[in-house]
Amino acid sequence: MLLYKSFVERFSHIQLLRQIKGLLSWDQQTYMPAGAVDIRAKQLAYVASLAHGEATSSKYRDALAEMIDIETEEIKLEGLSKIAVSNLKQWCKDFKRTTKLPQSFVQAYYTTTATATEVWKKARATSDFSLFRPWLQKVVDLNREKANLLGYVDSPYDALIDLYEPGVTASTLSTLFADISSFLSGIVKNTNGKDSPYKVYFDHSFPQEAQMRFNHLLLKTMGISGENSRLDCSAHPFCSGIHPSDVRITTNLDGGLLQNIFAVLHEGGHALYELGLSKEDWATPYGQAISMGVHESQSRWWEVMVGQSLPFWCYMYPIFQKHFPHFNGLSLANFYQHINHVQASFIRIYADEVTYPLHIILRFELEKALIEGTMDVSDVPEMWNVKMQTLLGITPKNDAEGCLQDIHWSSGHFGYFPTYALGNIYAVQYFAAFVQSFPDWDVKVAKGSIAFMKDWLHNHIHQFGRMYNAPESMQRVTGHPISTQPYKDYIRRKYQNLSK
Repeated sequence: MLLYKSFVERFSHIQLLRQIKGLLSWDQQTYMPAGAVDIRAKQLAYVASLAHGEATSSKYRDALAEMIDIETEEIKLEGLSKIAVSNLKQWCKDFKRTTKLPQSFVQAYYTTTATATEVWKKARATSDFSLFRPWLQKVVDLNREKANLLGYVDSPYDALIDLYEPGVTASTLSTLFADISSFLSGIVKNTNGKDSPYKVYFDHSFPQEAQMRFNHLLLKTMGISGENSRLDCSAHPFCSGIHPSDVRITTNLDGGLLQNIFAVLHEGGHALYELGLSKEDWATPYGQAISMGVHESQSRWWEVMVGQSLPFWCYMYPIFQKHFPHFNGLSLANFYQHINHVQASFIRIYADEVTYPLHIILRFELEKALIEGTMDVSDVPEMWNVKMQTLLGITPKNDAEGCLQDIHWSSGHFGYFPTYALGNIYAVQYFAAFVQSFPDWDVKVAKGSIAFMKDWLHNHIHQFGRMYNAPESMQRVTGHPISTQPYKDYIRRKYQNLSK
């Protein structure tokens, strides 16, 4: 056990470097002056290169090899705790994967994506894909190279998915998404495609100061204090978990009041996961999230399962009306109907619960084609619009509300988007298990009691870090393997009732 503790202490600086990189990235999206992009690209590349170099060094390998056979993953030490054994196996997997990427590649990757992100901001602001196209090509080429370095069996896209959702393949996703797409498209076709009759209440400008005050109240209601977190604005809402004692959340106030509120609930769900990880084990896999799909399940839990539920607004709506008296003439029933109105729209992060996964399926199909080389980067705007029409029946007026709306490709995160759809599926299945423990959850929430929900998530998911992968976690928590059926049952039940 002394050897294990020595290893953790000796190499904890690797995680510190990654945290520093996270802070630099957060600053780039919030407060960094635009003129600093070149030096920030160098800073990010340098810190990422340092962390990568340390995590792939011979001294790291030798120290790890004293405790575990790196090839067979057989533990050499006796008397280790279950947590220590789990950490060693995860470190071993991480090492074998990380050593496949040369340090020079890592540095080039972060240099390119840091600059590409700034170019994307300008391209989106001007709705000019031609400005972003050469940088997107560079990022695609780097991801193809990454896939080749990591290795794959069937599709190079498999290697990239595995970075975010281990064990999931492009083939599995294609089958899953075909089922979900068909199911959701059927519901969308049954809607009239018209605006909510209560939309007029939201076509109004609300002071940003009032919005931010309500945002902070939402986070407090969820159980997120300002002691270990902060809320700022950025071009694209996100949550950056630096450490379980330091979590950064952002929102965007330009998209509208509701869009801002649900972005805060969404990112707040991510924040609760990060804040719920083990502080004592912050430098180990036990102090890290399972996967991006599970992470997304936490954000969708709070944004949709809770944030778009009637019990939540039974409690919050009178408070909301005090902050925004403009809504005193709108009943709770009509407000609830509006926030769950199904209508095809262009912007993913503001999409309704039913159409949201269709946005993800579109991105999955495009980036898979880009990585596999069956589509050229120059064809992205056209193919985006074609698929938008096929899946949602609408066509963007410009690239800003089409293929330039998301930051992920400029950041190099190919393989990330599918986890958003998986997160919806996971969230519903986890929630079904939660309801078995708290069948009166709706009564509690309607009275403003939320802490029990946060505690349940911590006790069943957050505290275990990466000890279990997503399928293992789902089996442990729900007693069943991952399934789309609970998700489809939930959507069918909720929207049948809403249509009555």
